[in-house]
Amino acid sequence: MTAAAPGGAVLVVAEELDAAADMVVDRLHQLRESGDLRTPRWHAALLATPRHAFLPAFHRPDAEGMVAVHQGDRDWLDAVYRNEPLLTQITEGIPTSSSTQPGLMLRMLEALAVADGMSVLEIGTGTGYNAALLAHRLGGANVTTVDVDPALTEPARERLAELGLAVTVATGDGALGHAPRAPYDRVIATCAVRSIPPAWLEQLAPGGLVLATVTTGLHGSALALVGSDGHGRFLPERASFMPMHSQADPGFYALQAQAGPATGERVTKLVPPLDETTAFILGAAMPQVVSFGLPDGDVPGLYLAHRSDGSWAHVLHDGRTVQGGPQPLWDEMEQAHAEWTSAGSPLPHELSITVDGTAQRVHTLDGTLSYALPHTPG
Repeated sequence: MTAAAPGGAVLVVAEELDAAADMVVDRLHQLRESGDLRTPRWHAALLATPRHAFLPAFHRPDAEGMVAVHQGDRDWLDAVYRNEPLLTQITEGIPTSSSTQPGLMLRMLEALAVADGMSVLEIGTGTGYNAALLAHRLGGANVTTVDVDPALTEPARERLAELGLAVTVATGDGALGHAPRAPYDRVIATCAVRSIPPAWLEQLAPGGLVLATVTTGLHGSALALVGSDGHGRFLPERASFMPMHSQADPGFYALQAQAGPATGERVTKLVPPLDETTAFILGAAMPQVVSFGLPDGDVPGLYLAHRSDGSWAHVLHDGRTVQGGPQPLWDEMEQAHAEWTSAGSPLPHELSITVDGTAQRVHTLDGTLSYALPHTPG
């Protein structure tokens, strides 16, 4: 099914190329039907960009955990051309990179509203597939992609070069952007951030746009489109990405180790699990709080922890709540929830975002609700 290419790359033989071509046509039809693909230019870019060239292997779950699927395996090609995300890297047992669901990728690229001649900075190289789509649309010389992990950037650079796409691939902290090729007309992030890194706006040309997924410590996310003037809005599209390395939350055990003594137990009407919208809003209201879903067992439910002061709350699915440390976190969560519902429970896409350097906030237009995003590196 496969043959070795110079430099150790793997080529797809004729039978697989024919099958891939048919799958691309089917996928394009599905993406048009779903509304993810709306413009001829992106249709052409998808048609010209073989996703399989960027996914020689990926991981998927089975009954015994994660298993690797390699090029040439029976269902490799079929999985590559489904409208699904694929896990591509696991580091010390933790997922660290994936290939984005093509439908979401297209919705974001459409929302980016690029035009001929524009330059784009992509944060989060991954496999290189998204950068390839941008390069087919704008020309490789107009695309720069950055990732902190050389284990990702090196193969992505090789894959792009094999397809004749002269994309600039840089290894470094994406929160810092890539100043040598600034200014950019567009910045797009395929990783999640707690707040917009100031460098992205600093490296943006006047009238430019940043498109990034803002996530909260409660794991709610919303897709933000921010102009070079620092004013922006959230889009109706749902997007979820792995966090940027420099903005990742502390781990459960590290926060549990600093937990203060229990201060009380009661029953709450606000019980987990929290839906995506609620997790985004309440997470924005409490930016110093991180949540963890505990597995089923003796103590299932949701665990909240303050990043620094030892406050915590453990809320079970039946409403039983235990809190500890200097702040009653679940009391504050209930108060934030009451304020949100009193304001009419606005959805994320009904909110605005304002970025002024490290001072950033999510708010309603009338100022009824206003949440300060956390200061983060970058």
